[in-house]
Amino acid sequence: EESFSETSFPAAQGRQVYRFKAALWHRASLWRTMEIQGQQTLAEFDAILRDAFDHDFSDHLSGFWKRVRRDKSKRFREVDIGDINPLGEGSGSEVHIGGLGLEPGDELKYVYDFGDWIEHRLTLEAVVEPEAGASYPRVVAQNAPRYQDCVSCAARGQKVRATWVCLACSERQGRDVLVCEKCRRAQHGEHYAEEIVY
Repeated sequence: EESFSETSFPAAQGRQVYRFKAALWHRASLWRTMEIQGQQTLAEFDAILRDAFDHDFSDHLSGFWKRVRRDKSKRFREVDIGDINPLGEGSGSEVHIGGLGLEPGDELKYVYDFGDWIEHRLTLEAVVEPEAGASYPRVVAQNAPRYQDCVSCAARGQKVRATWVCLACSERQGRDVLVCEKCRRAQHGEHYAEEIVY
C-alpha cells in the first residue's frame, strides 16, 4: 500500500507546475483546467477545486484517490491518498502534489461531499515551468458555459437565465426543473434546490 504523507521530492520538482484538467465525472462537459505547484498541498488543491466548482466551504469532507492502471488494461485500482475537511485539515491536507509521483496522463479521483458523492476526474495534462509573476494554484481555462432558461419565465414568454435546479420538482416530474432566483423564491421556496454550476 502506497503512503503519500512522508514522500519527499527534489526542490526543483516542488517549483514545477502541474496542469490538471478537472471534470465532473457525471457531467464531463463541466470542466476547469488548473495549475498547481509541486510544493503545494492537497489542502490547497481542495480549496481551488471547491471554489472553481462552487462547492460549499462551510461543510462536507472531500477526498483524493490516485487511479493506478492495472497493467495495460483499462481497469484501475484506486489508492486512497487522504481526506480534507472544510477547515483545510485532514489525513491528506499536508500531502504535496510533487510527492504523488504523477506523470502526464495519470489520474486522480476527487470527491466532494461523501454523502452526495460528487465525483471529479483530475487528469494531469503536463508538468511545466512556472510563469514569472504567476500565483498558484490558479484556474487557466474552463468550459464555455451552456446557459439554460428558467422554465417558469419561459412559460410566460420571458428569457431569463436559470440559476437553480429544483430537485424536488425534477424528481417528481422526471425532468430537470430549472428556475431563476426570483421564481425559486416565489414558487419553490420550501423545496430542496441546488445552484447550477455552468
